[in-house]
Amino acid sequence: MGLFDRFKKRLQEVVDDTDIDALSAPSDSEEAKAAKSTKEEVVEEEWDDIEEIQEVASVEEEEWEEWDDELNEAPLPVGLSKKERKRIESTKKSEEKQSKKTAKEVKKRGLKEVSRVKGSKIDLHMMRSTTGRQLVAVKAAPKGSSGVKSVETDEGRDIKIDLGGGVVESGGRTIKSGGALDELLEELEWALLEADMSTDAVAEVLAALRKELVGSQLRKGANLAKVVEASLKRTLHTLLKADYWDFNATVDGMIEAGDTPVVIMLVGVNGTGKTTTTAKIAYRLKNEGRTVVAAAADTFRAGAIEQLEIHCERIGIKCISSQRGGDAAAIARDAVESAKAKGVDVVLVDTAGRMQNKTNLMNELNKVHRVCQPHLVLFVGDALAGNDAVEQAVQFQKILNFDGAVLTKMDTDAKGGAGLSISFSTSRPIVLAGIGQEYDDLIQFDPDWLLDQLWS
Repeated sequence: MGLFDRFKKRLQEVVDDTDIDALSAPSDSEEAKAAKSTKEEVVEEEWDDIEEIQEVASVEEEEWEEWDDELNEAPLPVGLSKKERKRIESTKKSEEKQSKKTAKEVKKRGLKEVSRVKGSKIDLHMMRSTTGRQLVAVKAAPKGSSGVKSVETDEGRDIKIDLGGGVVESGGRTIKSGGALDELLEELEWALLEADMSTDAVAEVLAALRKELVGSQLRKGANLAKVVEASLKRTLHTLLKADYWDFNATVDGMIEAGDTPVVIMLVGVNGTGKTTTTAKIAYRLKNEGRTVVAAAADTFRAGAIEQLEIHCERIGIKCISSQRGGDAAAIARDAVESAKAKGVDVVLVDTAGRMQNKTNLMNELNKVHRVCQPHLVLFVGDALAGNDAVEQAVQFQKILNFDGAVLTKMDTDAKGGAGLSISFSTSRPIVLAGIGQEYDDLIQFDPDWLLDQLWS
């Protein structure tokens, strides 16, 4: 029985054992009105709800920008109702808050804003690496739903919640807060924690789910347990899909644009499988017809240089290395210069594992980054590490911003929560997954695949 099979069984038992009156109320009752009023207060504060997005989508971008400028400068019309004035003021405050938050983040990480080309309708901030290169989004069939809502948690994070076809605009019974709903969500909390999802991620996801459930109208005949289960799965899918990019397509795009050699730097703590992952990526790219060179910049761990050299000999690529204890930044630089001179497509820099709380070692890693100027930085995390992998990713990101993560050892009994939590905590996607010991056991990460592992 899968992890979530137990949850589904228990959740259904709770629903069956609970009086429907404890979970919901008739739509015209005082309890229903109280629950709806709570929801309406939240909706009033959301400026990016579905209805407004559809309205904005029909306006030309230039017209929208002009209107936006006028809104910020002009006083509010006297003829507006109190509700409309409140909504406009809330919109303005939300935009100012987001602008300040973005500026603060850019300053904190030492990033540079990429300005929009004059006359362009393409947002250059979207899907860019930490060094400004374009990331190619993964193509997927649309899974549209008209019920997607962006719910802001108390921590200020927006989480997408979709209750699906189980809820309706009118009719049915209104879901209310109380002990019965608390019990349902508690069962869900235990299932997520058992899946190695971090406590912070669990708390925020469930808070957003609760906020959207209370006041919603359950469709007549709908099963609340199934509504909660399906909405949770859609929410986790959205988390994993955020800024999700295609590894091969991204590298191909850089090569075709003449931005070579494409330098890929792998970072992480000790024992996560960086050297093996470096070899797997080299094998993957070589099979795609790309020329590759590897830099053995892990000069600290005993046997690390020899390990990478053996991998490179088996794969049939060149390995740039030195003696143990050598300058890691110099090795990375030599590899890049050698690749430029010989027209090599990709340089893979295998760095030494280090604990995220060792400032001097992290500074050394920053030196390697400055010298080799990587196009992409990949954090390599161990799926078996659970919450430890999440903390490592968060700390690494504070010191050395990365573009995506590689989750190793997914062929073991790892429950997958680490992947969910890394995506949630760092706002960076899982890009690749290691699923075995062979060179070809490295796949483009698929959110649906991970969720199927959790639910099956």
